[in-house]
Order: sequence, then C-alpha cells, then structure tokens
Amino acid sequence: MGDVALLLPVLKAIAEQQPTIEITLVTRKKFAVFFEGLKNIYVFEADFEGKHKDFAGLASLYQDLKNMAAYDCIVDVHQNLRSLVLKGLFMFSGVKNVTIDKGRAEKKALTRKKNKVLKPLKHTVERYQETLAEAGIVVNLPPEVLIQTQEINLLNPFFAENNLIFPKSGKWLGIAPFAQHSQKMWAFENFNLLLKQIYQAFPAIQVFLFGGGNAEIRQLESLQAAFPQVYIVAGKLNLSQELSLMKNLDLMLCMDSGNMHLASLCGVQTLSIWGATHQFAGFSPYGKNTVIEIPVEELTCRPCSVFGNKPCWRGDLACLTQISSEMVFEKLKILL
Repeated sequence: MGDVALLLPVLKAIAEQQPTIEITLVTRKKFAVFFEGLKNIYVFEADFEGKHKDFAGLASLYQDLKNMAAYDCIVDVHQNLRSLVLKGLFMFSGVKNVTIDKGRAEKKALTRKKNKVLKPLKHTVERYQETLAEAGIVVNLPPEVLIQTQEINLLNPFFAENNLIFPKSGKWLGIAPFAQHSQKMWAFENFNLLLKQIYQAFPAIQVFLFGGGNAEIRQLESLQAAFPQVYIVAGKLNLSQELSLMKNLDLMLCMDSGNMHLASLCGVQTLSIWGATHQFAGFSPYGKNTVIEIPVEELTCRPCSVFGNKPCWRGDLACLTQISSEMVFEKLKILL
C-alpha cells in the first residue's frame, strides 16, 4: 500500500504541470481513493485475485487496456512478475517501455550483515520521478502533497455512535500499531503502558486505533477494554473514510507501515517507530516525520532488511525491544 500511495506526489505533479498528458494507472480497486481528483489520471482497477490473477488473466488485462487507448509508453514502477508480463505483451505490440531502477544493489549493501554501506539512498518518490522522466514526462516535485479526502461530515454516523463532537475541541491522536512484518512492529503490550502515560498527561485526549484484520482488531479491542475512551477505527470505516479522519489528527503514532505514508500524505505529522528497517532505504514518509529508533551506532546490525521481512540475525529483535514506552512518550509529549 505504501508503494502505491507514494506515487501520489509524482502523479499530482503531472496533473498540475502536464495537464495534456493522459495516464492510465493500473492498480487495485482499494487504492483508487489515493488518486481521486487528478483530472488526467485514469485509474484502471485490476482484479489480481480474480479476473486478472494468472497469465491468462494478465493477457485479458492487456487486451482490456489495449482496447481503451493507444499508449505511447508503458511505465513499470513496480518491477515484479506481473508488470514484467504486462510490459512484455505491450512490447510485442511495439509500445515503448521504461522500468524503474529500484537500486537493489545499493539496498543490499545497506542491509547486509557485514561492511554495510550506510548512506541515504534515493527516495522512492524520486525514483518514480526519474522513471517518468525517462518516459519523457518531466515534473518538479511539490514540497507537500495532500490526498483529496471526503468531507468530514460524512463521518457523522461514526461520531454519533462514539459520542464524538466535531469540530473537535481537544487533541486527536491516531495510533497504528501494526505493520506487514513483525520485524517492524513494536510489541503490542507496550501500548497498555504507553496509553496510561498518555492519559495521565492528556486526560482529555481522543485516541483512534487504526489498521489490521480480524485478529488485529481483537487486539485493539483489548486496548479499548482497558481504556474505554479510545476509539477503534479498524473495521468501522472504509479506507476513504479513514483518510478523512486521519486528516484531522494532530499526530499519528505508527510503525514503518502503509498508515505512516497515508497519514503523512494527509498532511499529518507522524511519529514512527523503526526496527529492522531504516529511512536510508528510501521509504521514509513524504512529509513531516519524527523517528524513534535505536541508532545504528548502538545497534550495528541495523538495518537488516529493506522491507522488514527477514529473520532477526540476533534472534531478539533488539531494534524494537530496546525502545521503551518512556522513549516513545517523551517524543509524543513534545509533538502534541
């Protein structure tokens, strides 16, 4: 989700600076909300779990796209097996293509066990910009990009159900405690201690819990049972509604996750906890962000992964277990 959301700064720049260029963006239906309001960006909603699942499905997707328009160039910003197949089918039709350079060798050097090359790599948004420039679409990136969201009054049923009043009169804090991989997640039990500290310092604060499927929602419900004044967003609102709520937060506490990128693109300051991964890999949020991490000088195994999907070399996830609730609370207190 984060990779897709980070396309927004570049596509919004194209919509504003190159209005005569028309782009068809192929992505999943649930991600279309990120690109609403971009007049010359058409989102084609691919069904990779159904109609467009296998090679025959990708051939069908190719035919659907080919019937829609005569494309000048195919821009592959994902570089996976699906995009390779789709790009190849267009290539056989004589359509030019360009492919993103993900900097895999640099990222491997950054995350290897020994002799790491610790330096900031190109941000993912910059890589998208360069790939589109190779296709002849040159734009300047704006310093800040905001996702277009629904009107907040569409959340009135949610507010009424939870006895919330908008416009708000106090601080609103979002917490997104989950990530795709465990090597990026602060231990969930830490949030009990953290919420005690938060409510002692900010007794009137409203806290909203984001993210997760059914298993994660059950964990969130355990927090709500201990702290009845927190509100569960996960499973209650659709993604578009979540973005509208996010836009009105004062701060989002999150992991290195999709919710970190969404909050940042909603113009919300993020306080992000980083474990196995590192901002140097080019996936930091595109906006105001404060990081909590164990410095690489203190924990030389960091970063050990670009995406957080590799087993911990030490076996103890020290990059996360050494982050205390006091460390998080002290940063949070300053930002609120």
